[in-house]
Amino acid sequence: MWRALEGSKFDSEHDNGHPLGLAFSNIFPWGKIQEGDRRSLLFASPREDLLATIARGLQRNRDFNVGEMSFEVDDLSQLTVDVGEPGTRGVIETATGVVVRLTPEHREQYGIEAEHDAPTYWRPEHTIKPFKDAIRANLQHKHDRFAHEYQDGPTDVDGELFEGYDLLKTYALPVTVTTGTTLDVVLSKWRFDYRVRNDAHRHHLNLALDAGIGGRNGLGFGFSNIVEKTKPGESELERADAFA
Repeated sequence: MWRALEGSKFDSEHDNGHPLGLAFSNIFPWGKIQEGDRRSLLFASPREDLLATIARGLQRNRDFNVGEMSFEVDDLSQLTVDVGEPGTRGVIETATGVVVRLTPEHREQYGIEAEHDAPTYWRPEHTIKPFKDAIRANLQHKHDRFAHEYQDGPTDVDGELFEGYDLLKTYALPVTVTTGTTLDVVLSKWRFDYRVRNDAHRHHLNLALDAGIGGRNGLGFGFSNIVEKTKPGESELERADAFA
């Protein structure tokens, strides 16, 4: 991905400590891959010029590596994803693990002891409240960077970001965060129930889809998908019949 941004105005944002405003999926469908197999990858961003720059870079150089696997880009297409108008209900599921590193302020507020000199990552025993506060604060930071000044951010309004938080699993993974630096990071996967309250809430949910949930999005974490969506006035049965 970063090779596609080389020489662009975004190149200098690599490892500058601020969110790039980019999330991306794993390759899919997952499973054993043989030579000649086709796979897909999704990029999301609130910055249209960033996505356009990546697309141009991939058109110029169609070689694309994922770990030890080498691919050739043969098609690029655009998707429009939206949680829906106010009143829409749905479920967002994280496709890649969510990284939540608790700040000293969060640890002090919730009485969480620091783990020696290692970063403190959210775990289920910390309870759900620090997780909620951390992803909301992280999303506010992204809002401050990428949204219009006149728009209220997620911490500027009342109400939860999601109505339901269903933890699917937690797991640890060694992650190379910079060249020569590898950390053991604790990740979590979730299903989030939502109901769009108003246009501001719609913006916040769409920003979470576009920029990723939690931290380390530039390393591929926090990418999520809408897996269920019911329009206002539509029943669950009607929604199911529509896709039958």
